[in-house]
Amino acid sequence: MDSFVWIIFQVFEFGTLCKRLFRPKPVTYQISHWAYGRFLGIVTLIAFLSYWSQANALIGENGLSPWTEDLIKIQNFVDQNPELNKWTIRPTLLWLQPLANHNFLFIIGSLSALFLAIGVLPTLCASISYACYLSLMVVGEPFLSFQWDTLLCETLLLSLPFLPLTKFHKLGDSFKVTWFARYLIVALLAKLMLESGIVKFTSFGTNGENTWRDFTALDYHYWTQPLPHGLSPWVDSLPPWVDQLSLVSTYGIELALPLLLFFPGNLRRIAVFSQIILQIAILLSGNYGFFNFLTLCLCIPLIDDQILPKCLSKHCKQAVNENKDQGIIKNMTQQLPAISLILPSFLSLAWFLFAVTTYGHLARDIRGNQTDPILEIDAKWTDDYMNIVRPTRAFNSYGLFRVMTTTRPEIIIEGSLDGKTWHPYAFKYKPTNPKQSPQFAGPHMPRIDWQMWFEGLNYERFAAHPFSRMLYHKFLTMIALGKSIEDFKDLRKVLGPQEYQKLVQSPPEIQQRVLQNYNSLFNAFASRSLWFGKLLASIFEHRPEIMKQLGQKFEDLPQKPNYLRISLAHYSFADQEINADQKDIWQVTPIKEASFVISNQ
Repeated sequence: MDSFVWIIFQVFEFGTLCKRLFRPKPVTYQISHWAYGRFLGIVTLIAFLSYWSQANALIGENGLSPWTEDLIKIQNFVDQNPELNKWTIRPTLLWLQPLANHNFLFIIGSLSALFLAIGVLPTLCASISYACYLSLMVVGEPFLSFQWDTLLCETLLLSLPFLPLTKFHKLGDSFKVTWFARYLIVALLAKLMLESGIVKFTSFGTNGENTWRDFTALDYHYWTQPLPHGLSPWVDSLPPWVDQLSLVSTYGIELALPLLLFFPGNLRRIAVFSQIILQIAILLSGNYGFFNFLTLCLCIPLIDDQILPKCLSKHCKQAVNENKDQGIIKNMTQQLPAISLILPSFLSLAWFLFAVTTYGHLARDIRGNQTDPILEIDAKWTDDYMNIVRPTRAFNSYGLFRVMTTTRPEIIIEGSLDGKTWHPYAFKYKPTNPKQSPQFAGPHMPRIDWQMWFEGLNYERFAAHPFSRMLYHKFLTMIALGKSIEDFKDLRKVLGPQEYQKLVQSPPEIQQRVLQNYNSLFNAFASRSLWFGKLLASIFEHRPEIMKQLGQKFEDLPQKPNYLRISLAHYSFADQEINADQKDIWQVTPIKEASFVISNQ
């Protein structure tokens, strides 16, 4: 009898638990609604200030990729192709010269982000921040081509229906926000995580390897990531079971839990706090600029008032439950009648475009880069919609850590006056000195340091073959000495008289193969490595804008060098037990055939 009573009791307990999970009590999101705009404003302000501190070196008049030159090229291209529109190719307010310049946009964008963080005119300030950051981002390639840059644009744009139309958003103000607006932000977070999880299993390296499938990705991640910091060597030294647990947890958080974000009650809470833990773990293992903070911001709309401390909720007025019948239209009518139909229409359009483009992105993610995909999904019909929304830099595809690199090639730049005594040029965050511990950058995004990591991967690939290595050296030499990229199109100038004569005298099939390889490599150099050649030219000229971005103080740097030595080496974390006496953080293995010297004499 006691056993029977115990069983009945357990059944009721299980029923109560299920009721709590699947039929939770009504919840409110008053505090998170207030906090979301503040946190988004802070992250946006950080993004502006971080970019602004490097703007002169990146897109300024004497920078590595001046925005004025970029717009001139686009204008000339449009003049030759009248069917094209310059605003769709480069959707930037910088076309409005001389009224607009990059410093003016940084000022306006930073102020609007600051006002958003304070709570002043949230919707208007988010709109201005989006327009300014988009304008500055599209002229900043290749330095502004990271996924979190587009994620910031998409977040600002899709947050407009969620942010209140009010003069000042105070803690305690109750606004009726529909689930339709809230879940657009939730859907963005789910898309970000789900895509990042899928591509880990469907994307393969150049050699066909996939370390995510092999459960070996974290064996390489901490020392091959673009910019590790001081905690990265310690995390890398943790026992193997920690890596295995981290991998399994990551797969679950990115592939399974994003769907639970749309569930009510405790299921949603488990999903959102798992996302928070993942972002904190990434923060503790490497430098990723403002990405982690932006992702944490996307989690805020999912945190309900009922799980927050009472000391916060007591400052709020009685919250109004979300109501689909009394949603955003009524709310907007009460605040600004003229806009009562604009935002709901925008929200409906945003949901439609988001759903269509997300389907296309997921279909391509599932297909991956395999020659024989397991699952083929037709998504060609979404291409037209993707082309329509491409100028907005919203409705993007994401895929963090798509392919894990298994080596860390680092480019080392050294200068000399006589060609005998060499002085290495250090960077603020990129590893150079084997004894120097990686630096913590925080939410700051050091763009040149990041690009040096990508360029190292490019150089490693080019150095693997004599012909591509020779052309890469020639290309960098010509750009570093002030030659135009158009000069590199002339094969006679590149190869020299003797080598060119040998090519002319070779069989036609060899000539054709050489020309094909040359054209392919030229396009790769022009699109990926042109900025690096300009960096070397800036070091030769000792430009203050560029030199101040390096790790040494400007006054401590040597004067204009006569020689630059470019070399490549593989870096990995040193074994602390073996290198206890030397105290090296990095183990360095030079690649001798990849070293060459540029002389401006």
